[in-house]
Parts: sequence; structure tokens; C-alpha cells
Amino acid sequence: MFRKMMVCTDLTPASFSLIGCAAQLQQIGTKEIVLAHVVESIASAERTLLSQELEAVFRRQKEMLEQRGLDVTAEVLHGLPVSTLDAAAEKHDVGGIVVGSHSKAVIALATLGSVSAALLALTLRPLLLYRVDFVAEGRGEVECGSLFRHVLFPTDFSEAAELGLDYLGKIALEQHGAEITLFHVLPMDEEAEDGRTEEDARYLLEAKKRRLERLGASEVGIELVRGEAADEVIARGKAGLYSLVVMGCQGKGPLKRVLAGSTAEQVTRRIEIPVLLVPGKHHVE
Repeated sequence: MFRKMMVCTDLTPASFSLIGCAAQLQQIGTKEIVLAHVVESIASAERTLLSQELEAVFRRQKEMLEQRGLDVTAEVLHGLPVSTLDAAAEKHDVGGIVVGSHSKAVIALATLGSVSAALLALTLRPLLLYRVDFVAEGRGEVECGSLFRHVLFPTDFSEAAELGLDYLGKIALEQHGAEITLFHVLPMDEEAEDGRTEEDARYLLEAKKRRLERLGASEVGIELVRGEAADEVIARGKAGLYSLVVMGCQGKGPLKRVLAGSTAEQVTRRIEIPVLLVPGKHHVE
């Protein structure tokens, strides 16, 4: 599931924090990394060489991952970034893609104006988004903290929301000692709950808790609140309590995978911690 991952780097100074974050994937079983950089070109025959400075950065990032004991394949790709990266992920049969994002990029989701936003709409593979803009602004850590220290799993019990549960289980299985919080937001209007009571929600969360504990999670908590789902998730991303959010997202066609205005889209755009988004038809080894 996580054995081979692709890391997309733009070779900017902030991308070094992405490398540090990706190295932590070893904790959940990652052995191989495909380190990819895209030189944007329209014609397939175009081949622009990297400058000596960028070549040195690319080589250094590869070495950083290898020094952690990872098997690294480094590729400079040419083409349109999103389709090229998606094709490379397919070629290497990776279990997921790690990419830097920033608030302005994800706001452009509706027009597919950024690589991270467009990958959200295109790829069928899990996507780990790491907010590199915080590092550029001096608000982030080079090594991105401890990625699996405390995982938040928001769910509304829909089919899309539950897609991330398999990946959460894998994290619990591989990362012994991981703390997980299962989180559900009840609407402010009790009549809008489609017949589900607070008792029903707690029962469903308890069942998931038992499953994760059987897989080795050391501590699984449950939190139920009332409010707006996206706002409540984002607030917890700012509190410093959690290190990662795992969420399932829509999978009904390429351009509907993350719907504008959905909880997943709002969280991705506004939250300050990494987010692992699991699409509808995800890749599982």
C-alpha cells in the first residue's frame, strides 16, 4: 500500500521540507521512492536540461532520501506537469503521490490552476499534500515534525469518507504507537441528521475504534461535536494537536473527485497540517 511512493519536487528551497516529510514514510513501510521533477514543455520533442545549480539540488534531494535507507529512482520528466506526473505514477505503479501545496494553489482548484490541485482532480492514487508555503514563510519545520504522531480521521460515514479507513488501518498496523482520533461533526440543526442520532454516530465510531485497536493502534480516541464539518476539522489542524489528516474524497469521474465546496476541498485549501486524500478508486497492493 505504501511500499513505493512518488515524491514530486519543484527544486525550490521549500521543497527540502517535502523531502524530510517524505522520508518519514519509512515509518509505515515505504521502501522505494520515485523522485520526480517536471520540466514543463508542450511538444514531446522538447528537452530542456537542468541548470548545474538545479542538478545539484536534485542530486542532493536524492541523496537525502538514500541516506535514510530508501531506494530512490530520480527522474527528470518533460511535458505538461499534471498529466506527466500521473503517467509516471502509473508507469512506476506507486502506491501514492507526495506533493507540496499552498493555499493559493488549492484555491485555484476549480480552474485546475496548479499542479497539486489538478492532481487532486486527476489521479486515482492517494495524494499526500504538504503545505510548503509555511516553510517558505518561516512557519514550518524542515523535517515536518512527526508525520504519524497523531492522526485525525474525519468521517461523515458516507462511502467517500470511509475510503481512507483502509489506509488508516495500514498506518496503525505499521506505525505501532500511533495515536488516532476518529472525528464526526453533527450538524447544528438536529433535524438535518438524516435520522442519525448522536448515539448512532458514537456506535459507528466505536466499531471503527475496535478495528484499529486490533491492528495495533496504541490509542484511539473519539470526538463528536456540533458545527460545520470543514470549519471544525480546520480548527483542529491549527491547534497543534494533530500531525496528519486522513480523508476519503469523491471518486465519481476525473473532474468530480474533489468537489468545489466539499469538506475535503475546504480542508485541503485551508488546513495547516499535511493531508492524505484517498480517492474513490485507490491503489492497494
